Amino acid sequence: MRAAIIDDLESCREALRKCLHQYLNGHYAGETPAVGEFSSGEDFLSQFQPEAWDVIFIDQYMDGLSGIDTARKIREKDKLAALVFVTTSVSHAVESYGVRACGYLVKPYDYGDFEKTMELAGVEKIRSARFVRVEQEKVLLREILWCDKDEHYTQIHTDRRGVLRFRLPFGELAGLLAPYPQFLPCYKGCIVNAERVERIDALAFRMDNGAGVPFAQREKKKLEGLYSAYLFQREREDALL
Repeated sequence: MRAAIIDDLESCREALRKCLHQYLNGHYAGETPAVGEFSSGEDFLSQFQPEAWDVIFIDQYMDGLSGIDTARKIREKDKLAALVFVTTSVSHAVESYGVRACGYLVKPYDYGDFEKTMELAGVEKIRSARFVRVEQEKVLLREILWCDKDEHYTQIHTDRRGVLRFRLPFGELAGLLAPYPQFLPCYKGCIVNAERVERIDALAFRMDNGAGVPFAQREKKKLEGLYSAYLFQREREDALL
């Protein structure tokens, strides 16, 4: 989760950051948010890049650029980021529809209020829209089946676009995927997307498109353990949602 917090009060930014960590620990254990904090709309916009943030929390009443004006500037370049207004009044609720805000958190709020706002913000949709940028190519996480090496090339096997080949070290791709717990390192030079695995069949991961990703007998116990642990955590998350 890549989250930006725009608020001119440090105490308010800290409160939001704590709620966000608590929410992810409770619903998506193992995920650590990358949080950027900004003291004004101008500060945020001076560094803003489209598609850099999954969710942006914006204080409505700040010195300088207001929250709604900051949101309008964001929407000029980024149509997908989830915008959540944090405010002491709902008087700007109608205006927030114009920038397609997905949440409204009214101060003072508690963790229960934050949790409900995150659910309304559509966290699952945010997660399913995640992607990694490999060289100049955008690759949705959900389309990745597995990744491996072929001599000097790193390959990403996808269900719809076939095999994507990149001239970059495999370790670089592994680093991009490391924050996402569904990507299991099978062995040196191979990573499998556990979300796309149907079962472990003999000495192979059987993917949901019918393909098999083989592994050695000596790796079987370790990989079965990793896959089982992932399935347990996923079931736990589903039960909490």
